[in-house]
Amino acid sequence: MTPIAILFLVLAAVIVWGGLLVSALFLARRPEVTEYPAGGDDPAGEEVYDLPPIRDT
Repeated sequence: MTPIAILFLVLAAVIVWGGLLVSALFLARRPEVTEYPAGGDDPAGEEVYDLPPIRDT
């Protein structure tokens, strides 16, 4: 392998494995969302359907 190919191999490995390491550390520090934004719950007066809508094609 040429020196430039080795350099790019090392650079790619650092980017991929570094991103994995940073992601794992971030998830270890903040595993869940502490508060969800408003409007995420179903309103009490609104109907909720169990079946998906029928699409006539």
